[in-house]
Amino acid sequence: MRFETVEDIKRQERAVRVFCDEYQYSYVSSHEWAKIDYQIVGKSLNRICGFEVKGCKNQSIGDKENVLVSMRKLVDGQQYQKNFDIPLVMCWSFEDGILYERLDNLIGTFSIGGRKPRFGSTFDVELMAYIKQKNLKKLLFI
Repeated sequence: MRFETVEDIKRQERAVRVFCDEYQYSYVSSHEWAKIDYQIVGKSLNRICGFEVKGCKNQSIGDKENVLVSMRKLVDGQQYQKNFDIPLVMCWSFEDGILYERLDNLIGTFSIGGRKPRFGSTFDVELMAYIKQKNLKKLLFI
């Protein structure tokens, strides 16, 4: 079951657009059930990296000390890097901007966490990585 709303997808699009504008890249959305959200491409249409967006709904950068990502998503990212021999960028999209970093550069702690379980969801409570916001790169929305 897919839980992303139209609002979630708009938040992801805004995040990838800001990232690509900063580095003069383009992006291609992955198919609906892909484990990674976007493919980032250069001017010659070569694949630069994968780009995975985690939504931070109703939050501003700095509201909390950490951002969260599931360990399962980090493993998906490692598999992506191995399959395509290019990096993956993890991004957290807030109301006022994005925080991001290459998967290989992330440092954090882990614990069981997540959200209140939803009907039909297997992974609402799972092993989560907690990454300090201060260790991530930042781009603000204009």
